[in-house]
Amino acid sequence: MRLRLLYRTAVGILLVTSVSLAQFTLKPSIQALGRSTPALAAGPLLLEGQSRTEKKSVIVAIGYSLILPGLGDLYASNFRTGRYFMGADVALWITYGGYRSYGRWLKQDAQTFASQHADVNFEGKGDQFSVDLGNFNSVFDYNEAKLRNRQFDLLYDPNSNFAWQWASDGDRAHYKDLRIRGDGVLRNSQFIVGAMILNRIISAISAARSVSEYNSSVPSLGSWQLSTGGAGGVITTQALELTLTREF
Repeated sequence: MRLRLLYRTAVGILLVTSVSLAQFTLKPSIQALGRSTPALAAGPLLLEGQSRTEKKSVIVAIGYSLILPGLGDLYASNFRTGRYFMGADVALWITYGGYRSYGRWLKQDAQTFASQHADVNFEGKGDQFSVDLGNFNSVFDYNEAKLRNRQFDLLYDPNSNFAWQWASDGDRAHYKDLRIRGDGVLRNSQFIVGAMILNRIISAISAARSVSEYNSSVPSLGSWQLSTGGAGGVITTQALELTLTREF
């Protein structure tokens, strides 16, 4: 009786193993848009209800994060972290736009004030003219200072549209204050740009780590797996079933 049982068990093992090894000749199931097609009935490679997941690319995640912070984490299915980088980027862009608008408004207000109180024409003038306008009461005072320093190439023609004359020192000081504040706000906006770049770098690092964690949870393709079970049910087990599978 024992010899017959051992014989049936050995035959069952050989048959089941042969069928399992024959699975390698079948085509793998295809995954498209997060849905996997049913495995072939002749010898499925994947268990019913099991989907095949591809690994993510670290390079792609970093590229996404450099374009839009948080997008790389979203690509790696970790938007719980990526949303903070994305929110920070939106806030920084709003702050940057506010700084630029306020700085330009201050400089425009300064030019309007100078046109009204010093008869200044800013058309075709550079930033240096705006600085000189705030440091001297008139074009004559400016030319005198340059002549004393023998800076003849920096003289303005009093008969051209480069001439100006402030009504008072108070008006000149007010213009100078508006111009300096405007320039300061525009310079500070560059720090916002630096913060946006830093946010992208940190987001890229986070995305790379998220992809690494994601890939570590995905079964490696091409790996061998051995499973055991009983043929004929749990109670009426007649043979030991060994299944050797591999993902492609």
